[in-house]
Amino acid sequence: MAATKIQSPEAAETFLAKVFDILDSYDYDRFSEVLATDLQYEGGLQTASGLDNFIIDMKVAVQKMPGMKSSHTRYQNDITSDGTIYSSGHSTALFKSFPDKPITIPMIGVFRLVEEGPEAGKIKEMKVYKDRLPFLALQQQLPGMKANN
Repeated sequence: MAATKIQSPEAAETFLAKVFDILDSYDYDRFSEVLATDLQYEGGLQTASGLDNFIIDMKVAVQKMPGMKSSHTRYQNDITSDGTIYSSGHSTALFKSFPDKPITIPMIGVFRLVEEGPEAGKIKEMKVYKDRLPFLALQQQLPGMKANN
């Protein structure tokens, strides 16, 4: 059974809003709702093959940054003839230790979906590119992240 391809920017926005709501929730049990078992991920300094490895990497990253909340917004989505979604937007991180210093950085995402089978409509390839320098500077100020003198 073939999945219906996402064919409009509005449909892409509806889909990506759900994807990022799930990812930003850090409810790892829900990741499989939108991500395929054989997910290929590339983003920032992280690469992962397989959904299980992606979740393990996310858990490690979150442990290093306790109290972090993230959100994502998109301002443009484009879809190629093969169904690849290109999305431009922003990623915002807010740390419990610095509640008045949200960091918002530009983001570009590339998403390819499974076309057929039981995981049709889930993301099989996700690449997320961000300017991480502002984020890393604040992350280094978090408790426990400073180098010992």
